[in-house]
Amino acid sequence: MTYTIAHDGQLSENFHAFSGVLMGDPSSPTLWNIFLSTFNLSTDPEDVELATVVISHLEHADDIVLISRGQAGLQHHLDSFETWCHNNALEISANKSWVMIFGHLPHVLPHFTLSAEILKFCDVVRYVGTFFQSTHRNIFASHYTEKRDSAIGSARAITGCDLLVGNRRMPPAVTRQLYIALVDCHLTNGCEVMPDTDACLLQILEDVQIRFLRRMLGLSNNSVITPLYTKTGIMPIRTRRATLCLRYLKYLMDLPNSHYASLALEENIKLRNSGSPCWLSDLDFAIAHLPGNHRLPSLHTLDGDRIDNLIKSVDFSTKSELQMHIDSWSKLSLLRHRLEPKEEGPAKAQIIGLRHYLTQVSIHSHRRTITKLLCGDLTPQVFRGSPSPLRILTTTEQRTRLCRACKHQPETPQHIFFQCPSLPSIIALRSTFIATMRQFRPLPDEPPVLPIADRLNYSSTSLLASNVPDLKVHPRFVVRCSTT
Repeated sequence: MTYTIAHDGQLSENFHAFSGVLMGDPSSPTLWNIFLSTFNLSTDPEDVELATVVISHLEHADDIVLISRGQAGLQHHLDSFETWCHNNALEISANKSWVMIFGHLPHVLPHFTLSAEILKFCDVVRYVGTFFQSTHRNIFASHYTEKRDSAIGSARAITGCDLLVGNRRMPPAVTRQLYIALVDCHLTNGCEVMPDTDACLLQILEDVQIRFLRRMLGLSNNSVITPLYTKTGIMPIRTRRATLCLRYLKYLMDLPNSHYASLALEENIKLRNSGSPCWLSDLDFAIAHLPGNHRLPSLHTLDGDRIDNLIKSVDFSTKSELQMHIDSWSKLSLLRHRLEPKEEGPAKAQIIGLRHYLTQVSIHSHRRTITKLLCGDLTPQVFRGSPSPLRILTTTEQRTRLCRACKHQPETPQHIFFQCPSLPSIIALRSTFIATMRQFRPLPDEPPVLPIADRLNYSSTSLLASNVPDLKVHPRFVVRCSTT
């Protein structure tokens, strides 16, 4: 094969390449595929079949996987592979090759040889970006932990920008954009092929998301979780992973029957109908444990439209559960019945979305104070009556939760800011605030003036951030072979 290098309008002399293809050459992948198209293995009784199609090997560039259900079958494929490489001038990197056993391990591990070398056994390997673990009941357990660590690294890099812009001063809109670009991709990596059936493995991903969102909003480590999603417009990671898996199912149903993934789906349908564990049953388990207790319909009647409707139903159930938490938890009373202002037209109810004050309040301390107040992230030393428990309070507890100024009503944010008559500084700010709110006159086709809890989101931040007196705010053998 003859090559010529072009650079800056100049051409080099022609030269011959006697081995392989040039790195970076656009034609290299195509040439390699043409070269490898002659590779095939003879059939063996222990070959794996997928919908009557024998699959004994898979290739990703020069990384080749050989698959067999028994020891003799795998060694037969290794010998055939070695012969093919010798006949086609390929060198085998036996030191980079490994063997995995899925299923019950034999009492004595067998020996597999390639190029006269004994191959090593591995229990955790990475292939095509996915980690596999043969010694765990969930073969993707290592993938969860690896992607958890990657997500933490990206999250720390984002929050480390505080060294440049100041402590907790990065705008939430920018932080949210960086999260979607750099963190979410790790938390959802591989979710299409690994439905979440292990609550412990899913929890380690949820912890990363929750910690990041709390840092993004400036909330404490013990803050209520629900506002983390309703205020940022970011869906809970378990719902997002399940909906992406459903979209992958829709993609599989549109594939031609000659596609390996389509064959895998056909086998999954048979396994699911027989009650055997499979990818579809795992997906069914995952969505059944989402809010709303959904279930995957029979695939014989399932089409793209029904999958889309199921995705919408899952999203709606998740949002409804978040709204239920807001309506029932005392700490989130300021978030009830709130309306989100729009650029055009009247304000509308919106369960999940990036709230306007997170982008419009430029002073970071004011923005953080408003967020902590609305999210109920306050201690009893700030507002005695804010963290009201679900049980009935005793007489002594009721007395200790009374307003420190008027001694008559429970000390809650609503009482302090809008009702208490005993704090002159608050009364003056309240009057200014109410006068400002009266400037919002509804048009004839608009709803009445917003309730107090919604006006609070339009308010001047001086009311919330001011210094208030007295208040502180069967085994299967798989081998991976490397060639050069």
